[in-house]
Amino acid sequence: MENLAQTQEISKSAKLETWLRALQVAQLLAIHPHGLGGVILRARSGPVRDRWLSYLNTVAQLGGMRLPLRKMPLGISDENLIGGIDLDQTLRTGKAVLRQGLLAQCDQQLLLMPMAERVEVGAVAKVVSALDNGFIAIERDGQSRRIESRFGVVALDEGIEDDEQPNEKIRQRTAFLLNLDILGWRDLPETDDDFLPDTQTLQYARENFSAVTVSEDSLNALVGVAEQLGVISIRALNLAMNTAKCLAAFDREDEVTSMHLQQAIALVLSPRATRLPQSAPPEEEEIPPEPESDEQPESEQDPLDQEPPPPPETPPPDPSEDQNRNEDEGEEQENNAENPQALEDEILEAAQAAIPADLLARLADLADLKTPKGMGGKTGAIKVGRIRGRPLGNIPGMPEGGKTLSIIDTLRAAVPWQAVRRAEMKAAGKTIPLGKILIRKEDFRIKRYQERTQTLTMFIVDASGSSAMHRLAEAKGAVELLLAECYVRRDQVAVMSFRGSVAELVLAPTRSLVKAKRALSGLPGGGGTPLSRAIDESFEVASASMRKGLTPALVFLTDGRANIAKDGSPGRPKAMEDAQQSARAASHYSFKSLWIDTSPQARDEGKAMAAMLGSMYLPLPNAGANEVSQAIMQGLKKA
Repeated sequence: MENLAQTQEISKSAKLETWLRALQVAQLLAIHPHGLGGVILRARSGPVRDRWLSYLNTVAQLGGMRLPLRKMPLGISDENLIGGIDLDQTLRTGKAVLRQGLLAQCDQQLLLMPMAERVEVGAVAKVVSALDNGFIAIERDGQSRRIESRFGVVALDEGIEDDEQPNEKIRQRTAFLLNLDILGWRDLPETDDDFLPDTQTLQYARENFSAVTVSEDSLNALVGVAEQLGVISIRALNLAMNTAKCLAAFDREDEVTSMHLQQAIALVLSPRATRLPQSAPPEEEEIPPEPESDEQPESEQDPLDQEPPPPPETPPPDPSEDQNRNEDEGEEQENNAENPQALEDEILEAAQAAIPADLLARLADLADLKTPKGMGGKTGAIKVGRIRGRPLGNIPGMPEGGKTLSIIDTLRAAVPWQAVRRAEMKAAGKTIPLGKILIRKEDFRIKRYQERTQTLTMFIVDASGSSAMHRLAEAKGAVELLLAECYVRRDQVAVMSFRGSVAELVLAPTRSLVKAKRALSGLPGGGGTPLSRAIDESFEVASASMRKGLTPALVFLTDGRANIAKDGSPGRPKAMEDAQQSARAASHYSFKSLWIDTSPQARDEGKAMAAMLGSMYLPLPNAGANEVSQAIMQGLKKA
């Protein structure tokens, strides 16, 4: 009971320390938002996140920022993000009037990015460019201008799965990575009023941040600790140094101390660690030369003939030792400050203590869950459409062939040229219409949309005798669970079974969950395994669905032991040869596919067949329907 209480107390203290660090991050962001880049806050909507945001607003107000903090809507247009022509004012004044975008309005402020894991790549690129350069470059609608914008980002990571994270470009440019999902409301203190800084301190830190100096020994120690932690990013080192300078300015110090370095490394570098620091190897002792005489040295004599050495005499305690202990500690700290290696070791110990216990394990899991570029995850492939989807901007073109004219963008393109065109008409002796906008062919803009194609998840179920005897019931249960998941995502599903000498499409591509379950429940079992026909037929159906605009994903549930050849004749050697030939031919397709080995024990035949087919191989010798379905969903993400 005592150990359990101690463990709970340690857990509570660790959570409290996490919350106090989060409050410290809010204070640092109020001191120098652009120099620190911002924070990625992994926390779902709830009272804990709301309380931290409330604390951030309070500290930001104390630091002189405007409230409320500006939010970046999901799917924001380029015009609203970076600025463009103010059409209303331009038409009224007759001159091009530029309207500032959201990023320009956040100068010396903080920008909130809700659902940062879903922000489009184009919007991320514009935010990253402003973070790197400190200004917004507008080159559009006949305008060319630079607007100062030095801000920080508060990216709210609301992803459910571990692989749902904000763009890596944002992660590289933000100093702090916080995870408040591990905290509950009961883990927080009753109030945060005791941790609020005073306005004078924040104002002093904001004004004197750039005057703080960093010694060469501190820089060397910082680089050495980063190398030990496996952090090789120059940006991370820059952010850690800026954090240390902010901490020193907050304490009204003129130079960064070892304590400031320890705190900065714990806040910036420790969450980015990719390996645990290695302890220094023990110093090798010098081996004395062997004696030249033939006599056996004492150390090599029989230990039974040796008498044990007398115990060393314990010296009497020095009465002045307790009195000089404080002086010795002061001298030790001075020696550490003079010795760069001692300073690095001291900071490294603090950094290692700040590394979360499961950080490296979570990094390994995230590396396995990353989806290759160009492959879809749960949804279909991205394509550019002209009718529906997320707005993707506009391009010059004529509104023909089903293309939609963007009237506002056409007017914006024409407005900057009105003075030139009126001068040309006046020089040509033509009448200039009053109150009219002169529009030419090159001004026309057509709309573009980004939409995702619908996914077709096709299950190819082995209903032969060997599979029916072993895993057919579990396969049916797994497919039913996956069908429900596909229905939630509005994906189309198809079911194909192969047994005897044929491969039959028992359910054509559909979104009807009732039809899918009905077809699956009546699926018979028994007979041979015509694997080659199943591969050929399934890829033909997938190719036809791709021509209709779908993104196919195939899931094979089989033991991979073919015994029926393509011509219908029995015989395992000929059947396996035909199946391998079909797999090689199907490997030329770029479809995402997953091979589930449902045999009681994983076999080499299934693994080899998956390799020829280009599928991800997943052996499941002992698993129920729920485990199979979960494994398939994870496999489709990785495949």
